[in-house]
Amino acid sequence: MSEIMPGTQDRSTLVKVSELSQYLLCPRLVYYTARSMERPDRVQMNERSAIEHVLFKELGFNWQRLCMGDPEGEPQNGYRETGETIAQTLAEITDSIEWIYRDELGSVNEDLLERAKTAFAELISTSDWLEQLRPDDELALLERSFGFERERTVISQRLGLVGSMDKLIRTEDEHIPCIIKTGRCPAYSVWKRDRMQLAAYAMLLEDAYNTTVQRGFVEYIRAPEVRTSVIKKGDRALALQTAKRVKRVKNGLFPEKGEHAPCEQCAFAAQCETKRTLLSRLLMR
Repeated sequence: MSEIMPGTQDRSTLVKVSELSQYLLCPRLVYYTARSMERPDRVQMNERSAIEHVLFKELGFNWQRLCMGDPEGEPQNGYRETGETIAQTLAEITDSIEWIYRDELGSVNEDLLERAKTAFAELISTSDWLEQLRPDDELALLERSFGFERERTVISQRLGLVGSMDKLIRTEDEHIPCIIKTGRCPAYSVWKRDRMQLAAYAMLLEDAYNTTVQRGFVEYIRAPEVRTSVIKKGDRALALQTAKRVKRVKNGLFPEKGEHAPCEQCAFAAQCETKRTLLSRLLMR
């Protein structure tokens, strides 16, 4: 049985959906995070990139306004002009991010933050990003018709999972999980980690609402491109299998590095190298 709005329930034994994605990127990220290893401030390594990440994330939460304009618009067409809506949306995003992302941006230099926000607004306004927005986008139409719940958290003791999807759209017939990604967009379809993440959210929703989730959306917001992902059996199986492996790592198993682990940008690089060196010495005895 699932809990839709978890309160005081102990979640320490549950696997987070975000940990599944971490594991596929590099299992050692799960290992060090689970042990609360000391790591640099979340934005210390590249503050500019961190600011840009949350700005793009907020663009994703404003997707339908950007694609379709503001419904509280001018009487003659029922919508405010799209250009005016975009300008207002960008202003609202840049004004609010330090409050929404207080934990992530609280230590950022104010001057750097203001310069990053100005550069971001100029980038969006002057690039071809805006030209790729379509008023007939399916996700935007669904959001306009049904709205969405932001950062919906769902727990399942049966699955041993807990997760917070960026958006949950509920229509008369469907529960649709949506995730916003600020990284690269694949040439086609959806990245493997993103398919697995949506499958995990789908299973959480199915346990919570006694339904079957057929699809989800991934917003590759930098592109900008929205991709539909059909929830497949293979992705469900991968999510469950990965959850078991995550549990073993959290219980103390020191895993191998991921094949494509981003070691150069990793906050745990120093600890990881020290651990590897100690293990090598022990094995050589």
